[in-house]
Amino acid sequence: MQSIDTPRRLAIGDIHGKPFWKHYVKENYTAFYFTGDYFDSHNPSAGFREQYKNFLEICKAARADERIKLCLGNHDYHYLNGVTDNYSGFQESRYEKINMILEKNIGLLKVVYDAGDNYIVSHAGITKTFLASISASNPEEINGAFLKDRGILAFNGEDMYGDNVTQSPIWVRPRSLKADPLEGCNQIVGHTPFKRILETEINGNKNKIVFIDTGDAESIYRF
Repeated sequence: MQSIDTPRRLAIGDIHGKPFWKHYVKENYTAFYFTGDYFDSHNPSAGFREQYKNFLEICKAARADERIKLCLGNHDYHYLNGVTDNYSGFQESRYEKINMILEKNIGLLKVVYDAGDNYIVSHAGITKTFLASISASNPEEINGAFLKDRGILAFNGEDMYGDNVTQSPIWVRPRSLKADPLEGCNQIVGHTPFKRILETEINGNKNKIVFIDTGDAESIYRF
């Protein structure tokens, strides 16, 4: 019998064309959460063809297995219809192909997932300031707001790095997220690379934020 303390879910950090996820979705977990950024790799071994094929395989796996949940990242967002933002790594010559495959599979992508047991998964994290700015009372309402207006996720603020509490769940950086975290929940995010997975206690050590993007390494967090 599985212990109550045994991790039941798996979070998979920013992909950027890396295929390591295939080894993990075969494991016996109740859910798998991808934190997004399927495109725009800075690694020569994950060029456009690898990114494109990898994303197709992820989408195919998600359609076949409802345990697989896909978050939207900023390096996916800037290829969507109606979005005028262009971030670092943007593949202008590949825009049409990436746009087509993202729009075809947009129904699989969400901004935020409530993973249960007070865990919220998104690409970069959710601040109280952002949630209030779209008049949402809980994190999952962000998904509905995005369906009505994709512009709510656009880059904003004066800091060119995105280090501002007003930034959206695909852009906010760790310092601002820790300064203005949601109360009563733990957050699992990618977006900003660290050398290792980092758990930071917040809200008087009652909750935590887990940063799982480890760059070129395999980014895996069991919870």
